[in-house]
Amino acid sequence: MTFVFVPIPTTEAALGKTAPLWMPFIEKISHRKGSEPLASLVSQVTNFEVHIGMVWDETKAHGLIAWQLRQIGDDLVADLVWMVGRDAKKWRHLISDLERYLKEHLGCVIVRPKCRPGWADFLKEHGYRVTHYVMEKPL
Repeated sequence: MTFVFVPIPTTEAALGKTAPLWMPFIEKISHRKGSEPLASLVSQVTNFEVHIGMVWDETKAHGLIAWQLRQIGDDLVADLVWMVGRDAKKWRHLISDLERYLKEHLGCVIVRPKCRPGWADFLKEHGYRVTHYVMEKPL
């Protein structure tokens, strides 16, 4: 099985046409403990605050990757905010395709994943380094 990364154009038409494909992944994210409500997550996509790409095989969507763009000084930075899907170990190598897209098509010079702990070793193997820790404590 061959997987490919396919960025979804950030237009109302493209997002509307592809919503049946990416919406199940957004729903899955919304059910995670501590996640934002579904309506908020969908709003981030439809208001172009978060950009998305899908992981495909020959027949169906397997994953969703989402990022936010930020200008920091002269640098355009992509913050990866969601990486979710089925059998991620089989398609996570596509991060190099995502990086190429972010650099060549969007002009990003830095990519910063906000990831769950299970992604850390894989990302370190691909040149990422820890610059900050995000920690939380219920109050």
